[in-house]
Amino acid sequence: MRKINLIVIHCSDSTFADAALIRKWHVEERHWADIGYHYVILNGCRKKDDYHLLDDGLLEIGRPLEQIGAHVEGKNANSIGVCLIGTKDFTGPQFSTLSKLVHNLLKQFPNSDVLGHYEAQNSKGSKTCPNINMAWLRDSILDLNHKTEPNVDLV
Repeated sequence: MRKINLIVIHCSDSTFADAALIRKWHVEERHWADIGYHYVILNGCRKKDDYHLLDDGLLEIGRPLEQIGAHVEGKNANSIGVCLIGTKDFTGPQFSTLSKLVHNLLKQFPNSDVLGHYEAQNSKGSKTCPNINMAWLRDSILDLNHKTEPNVDLV
């Protein structure tokens, strides 16, 4: 297993998608070997204006963790990429899944930093991805350390 010390949170900047659609875009249009992210968290809309409750907060596997991702320039070798489907209005189920996933990843890769794409890229205001308050997210993950063990399958 490669050395991981960074977990980077992204948004898809689209109102709908899933791992298969992102994989298709990354492979066919960007000519990458695979989807750039290791995990994708759905918002319930795999297709435009087609919401399914059971897909809201669903965790999908992207690129295998053993493989270097393609999601943050200069930091892919030591990082894990997690993508929330959406632009800026994420759902409660998405945040719940994200918090549990990152909590479990931190158990697997202790001492890793958790950053938004804009923080990892040092974009100084030109990028806002993932469009969420990262301090709040980090606090919510720390809160999980003091509660019962969450369980998100990291297959």
